Amino acid sequence: MLKFIRKWLKYFLFAALFSLFINILALTFPVYMLAIYDRVLSSYSMPTLMTITVAAIFALVVNAMLVFLRSRLLVMAGVDIDHTLASPVFAEMLKDSCSLQKSGYSAGLRDVNILRNYLGGNAIFALFDMPWVPIYLLFVFMVHPILGMISTGGVFLVFLLGITQELLTRKRLEKANSINAGAGNFTTLCLRNSESIGSMGMLEAAQDRWSTLNDEVIALQTRASNAAGFLQAISQSFRMGMQVIIYGVGAWLTLKNQCTAGVMIAASIIMGRALAPVDQAMATWKQTLEARSAYNRLKELMKKATPKQGMGLPDPTGKLDVEGVTLAVNGTYLLRNITFALAPGEVMGLIGPSAAGKTTLSRVLLGIWPSMGGKVRLDGADVYQWDQGHLGQFIGYLPQDVELFPGTVAQNIARLGDVDSDEVIKAAKKAGLHEMILHLPNGYDTMVGGVPGSMVLSGGQRQRVALARALYGSPRLVVLDEPNSNLDEAGERALMQTIALLKQEKVTTIIVTHKPSILISVDKVMVMQYGQVARFGTRQEVFQALAGQVPQAQPIQQPQPVVQQPHSAVQAQQPHQATLKPRQTDVQNPQSANSAAQGGDQIQPANSTITTTGANLNKRILN
Repeated sequence: MLKFIRKWLKYFLFAALFSLFINILALTFPVYMLAIYDRVLSSYSMPTLMTITVAAIFALVVNAMLVFLRSRLLVMAGVDIDHTLASPVFAEMLKDSCSLQKSGYSAGLRDVNILRNYLGGNAIFALFDMPWVPIYLLFVFMVHPILGMISTGGVFLVFLLGITQELLTRKRLEKANSINAGAGNFTTLCLRNSESIGSMGMLEAAQDRWSTLNDEVIALQTRASNAAGFLQAISQSFRMGMQVIIYGVGAWLTLKNQCTAGVMIAASIIMGRALAPVDQAMATWKQTLEARSAYNRLKELMKKATPKQGMGLPDPTGKLDVEGVTLAVNGTYLLRNITFALAPGEVMGLIGPSAAGKTTLSRVLLGIWPSMGGKVRLDGADVYQWDQGHLGQFIGYLPQDVELFPGTVAQNIARLGDVDSDEVIKAAKKAGLHEMILHLPNGYDTMVGGVPGSMVLSGGQRQRVALARALYGSPRLVVLDEPNSNLDEAGERALMQTIALLKQEKVTTIIVTHKPSILISVDKVMVMQYGQVARFGTRQEVFQALAGQVPQAQPIQQPQPVVQQPHSAVQAQQPHQATLKPRQTDVQNPQSANSAAQGGDQIQPANSTITTTGANLNKRILN
């Protein structure tokens, strides 16, 4: 944030300079009144009256121009802040959203708007005028010391009221804003899952939970507003009382011949001018607190920003080497010593029970999550050395939970970039989606993604559009996470054809799945359990081993520190065995093919055999 503040410093310096002249010219009226009472009325001089009146009008016109320029300057500062911060904040929010340890902060752009609106409003003017309060008080002292002491005491008491308001409202408003953000997130989640809420009778429960959060926000804001309103009422009444005291004491001093009527009037006006910034600051204190909280939240977010501009590297061919990748969060291993290698064009099936670490490994391979140890190398270079904008052109990713962006089908396939019609159609044909898109109301220009008037696609259709998005351009590494979870039989056939086409184009492909039927297209299979590689090898080797495995209970073992061993590509392709964590089943190598036959579920390399024994194999994988 410091580099941004330096950029905006010029706006604040010029605003402070304008404030200097504005506050000097603000003395025009009290000086004019002093001259009227002490010069014009005593001398009955019409030329003097005309001269000081013209001068006062000119000064007030200049003052109005300076106030306008200062306001416009701060509006420009707010716009510049939005242009400077909005994109980095958006990027950091996306990074935080897909990070391992999410902060849950999703109001970054709203906070940028709060800062912009604060700079364009009246609240900030009080901060620029506040430094002039002592100078106004000095003028009152110059008029008469007694009036100066009264004015100073009044400003001090108003300032104390402001501090009291800060103490009574800050924590309540901060807590209210935090709960309000949670209520907003809950509302968004409910809207996203409206079908589940409606079908299972959860509407009343959802309303009650939202109402509880909203009532708490209203209660906190009401208490803070009541306290602020009470103190503001006291402040305004006290300010008017100070005017009465100044006039009364001024009149008494005039009767004592210690000052003139003009001095009394001028002192009252200057004191009112000294109290105005403090009073205005109290009236806009809520906005100031919100702006300060927004700035602090943005500062914490931008602290995490680590600009990573990798050096330019040649376009990858798809050779993937994973060397001892380990990932842990809060002392818990999610991945331990994952090692394997894939040549360009090889297809690997990644299988295992739920929570085995398959999706986690996929995100590490794509560079979404950084590994704690080990390396993921694409064409020999660590994926974190690549420029992410350049690397993304050669990565295709189909996530487990598919969401389409607001826009046309073509824009979604084109990854929200400029639509290249030829590339979009090419990707759709690869995904077996072209004919289906042509039957949509507006073809590739059909609006999707929840915008008004958009078409609601089925789960399978959304998944196939997302598959086409993953294939857009020239990806060399494609990761498909449960690509057939929403597909019907025709969709699965199209998916199998897509995988075969990727193999022909030498695209390295990793398929995360629970369904063994799709594994007929893979070259290698990795079985994961508890974040470790339970078995890795060719499809035939792994299937034969799984068909003959005999689950055995293992004694509880304490987690051991990860020791990375050098691995070659040849070693990575051999069946791998790992020591698993407590309560997991160790995968044993079959002693012979006969032991598999005795189990009754022997799996042969033939494709027909794989299909007929898919259900039994699935049970073995998930166990």
